[in-house]
Amino acid sequence: MANRSYLYSLGNRPTSYEDRSEKISGLSEWAYDVPFMYRLLMSVDPQLCASLVADGLGDEEEGQKTRLYAISSPFAPGLERVRRFADIVKLLASTPPPATATAPQAIAPASLLARFKEMFAPASPAAEPSVEASPEIRHLPGWLDETVAFLEAHRDDFLLLETVELDTMSEGEEDALRECVESEIERCRGVGAAFEALPAEIHEAARVLRSAAVDEAPPPLDAFFGLRFDDECDSTKTGDTDCPLGLTNWSDVLYFGLFNRAEFEADRAAG
Repeated sequence: MANRSYLYSLGNRPTSYEDRSEKISGLSEWAYDVPFMYRLLMSVDPQLCASLVADGLGDEEEGQKTRLYAISSPFAPGLERVRRFADIVKLLASTPPPATATAPQAIAPASLLARFKEMFAPASPAAEPSVEASPEIRHLPGWLDETVAFLEAHRDDFLLLETVELDTMSEGEEDALRECVESEIERCRGVGAAFEALPAEIHEAARVLRSAAVDEAPPPLDAFFGLRFDDECDSTKTGDTDCPLGLTNWSDVLYFGLFNRAEFEADRAAG
């Protein structure tokens, strides 16, 4: 089974495993990683909260359960950032990158004998120009539109990012697991700082974003390094990218479908 990060929308910031809102909706899950879009969504005031995915580790007894944590952030400002980022990336994708100038190579003067041979040699066919294939950008704009539309349809007061499956791959103690979540909060804040550092003018923002994704920039823009803005933006399985954008896996049906308050209480009452 793949260890995943999970993203949900809900109406509160959970203070305990039992603290359920009236409505909880799945948004997305991602194997072995937390993609960029999750972090951008979570980048406005991310806070430590209780995990709703698991109540302790394994078969721990009541009163001795490991406390597990997740991340909460307000939905609306995160969605606004995603919407503007999508506009920037669509503009970037529609604009070819600037041509790279190649310095002319010095040509050594030919000898008299070489020039004589060239004069009487049969004409050679013209060499075909070398053209590097451009990455496909057929689906990316549609994925960006679908991302915004899906989030609009599933918006609520708060977002919940669960990373406990990823964290328990390397840690098993409560303090260490909490540190994993706090480190993820800092990564979300770093993505938010990078977003805020983009210029207000959209064409200039697209230029800066393209450059920072290819050539590692100083903080905070280094959070963009490694991202791809083409149809391979999420291709971690093929190795085409190590830094997924997270545009291709939106769904309200996740491996962990969280109970809302009524479902949770009914399940508890049923034993």
